[in-house]
Amino acid sequence: MDVLSNSFERKWFAIFMFLYFVIMVPFPFFYSTRYVPSIAGLPLFIIGWTIHSVITFIAILVFYRQAMSREEYMEFGTES
Repeated sequence: MDVLSNSFERKWFAIFMFLYFVIMVPFPFFYSTRYVPSIAGLPLFIIGWTIHSVITFIAILVFYRQAMSREEYMEFGTES
């Protein structure tokens, strides 16, 4: 079974590739060669990385819950 074989895998592949793309583009809130202050004097890139990390972690948790509720995984978790 490859990544593009069904809609569930295509959807999550697109979500995680988008998150990867966003972090790789040198936006000023992810990458900066000079000090850009933000909340409480923290550098802006620290806030950007923190927000992106939280969004990625939430996406991983949602993916886990959805993946574990799929029929393919039901047979492994129950004893008959």
